[in-house]
Amino acid sequence: MKLKLLVAAVSVALALCSCADKGPWPEVTVFENYSTGVPYRIPALDINRHGDIIALADYRYCHYDIGFGPIDLHFSISRDLGSSWSAPAVMAAGDSTLAGGWNYAFGDPSIVADSGSDEVLAMSCGGHIVFWDSTRERPQDCVRHRSHDGGKTWTEHEPITGGIYSLFDGRPEGPAQGLFFTSGRILRSSRIKTGKFNRIYSALPVRPGGCYVLYSDDFGGTWHVLGGAGAAPVVSCDEGKCAELPDGSVLLSVRKRGGRAFNIFRYTDGSKAEGSWGKEADALAMEGVNACNGGFTVVQSKNGATLILQSITFQPDRRDVGIFYREWRGDEDNLAEGWKKGIQLTEDTSAYSCLMPMPGGTVACFWENELEDNGYDLVFRRLTLAEITLGEYK
Repeated sequence: MKLKLLVAAVSVALALCSCADKGPWPEVTVFENYSTGVPYRIPALDINRHGDIIALADYRYCHYDIGFGPIDLHFSISRDLGSSWSAPAVMAAGDSTLAGGWNYAFGDPSIVADSGSDEVLAMSCGGHIVFWDSTRERPQDCVRHRSHDGGKTWTEHEPITGGIYSLFDGRPEGPAQGLFFTSGRILRSSRIKTGKFNRIYSALPVRPGGCYVLYSDDFGGTWHVLGGAGAAPVVSCDEGKCAELPDGSVLLSVRKRGGRAFNIFRYTDGSKAEGSWGKEADALAMEGVNACNGGFTVVQSKNGATLILQSITFQPDRRDVGIFYREWRGDEDNLAEGWKKGIQLTEDTSAYSCLMPMPGGTVACFWENELEDNGYDLVFRRLTLAEITLGEYK
């Protein structure tokens, strides 16, 4: 049995490598807006240990966010690194008869697949309350979704609202009145593993306060606040994304009006249990971009350079999604400088996006393209670093 598993793993690795350096790759629409008369929004994706890419999205009967009506979550799977996708299927169905319940609607999904098992975790908002109207007593719900077969089926959905809100009780500014897990890709650490699972990170806007980062060492069973629940690492109370540097430090990127804010959490001990946040910094090259939820990741170029990638709109309004990049040299105090504008992915109206490292040093971008009646086509494209950086890196 062990030999069969080893042969299967090697076969998957060879299959991934064999097509890893071929390109360029075309855009593929994963979720077609209004294909069944309902708008799609909010891209999220990750890749499981078998090389299958799992994509999630809101299926918005109500045409708006949580709090305005019923929403389902849909998923699709690609088994050929994004060239083709399965037909959208229901991951979690909101129940429009349960007005007032946590399972009335689900939206804003985020996802992470375990690297050593077939466990997949997704988080989403839930219920019937708009984020800005939520309170500690009437919260917008935090819902945990699980797959035990690599994302093929989703069998467990449960609210964990009270446990997440309680992490912020006892603060000088008072308890959290609203919070949610940012949509997109949950960061899985490649450097820190305690027990069975690698550490995972997710950014949360917390009202009042700002944007915080939570981490879990048991794959979403329990969560903790990275650096403590004192002052928020970024004061903008908005969506954020996390990325990991080669030394295990955690980068936080947060949307804000008229730009993008960053901070760095550096561990101060070998066990990766203690550390502190640095100083918040705004990226100079991103001044004036739309306050949109973008993708954020760290990748290695073929010459060994560490590159930080940020997908975001290139305009003050929601259009022209592209990718900024910068090289990380290891001694920077902040991320205000050094960003360059890379590839522009579209000239259409476009908004939220998600980035994910792929086999062979490539990167996937999954973004909302061409607005129509509060929804978008959700488009996938695989890119080389040469394409992203306009030839500067490979």
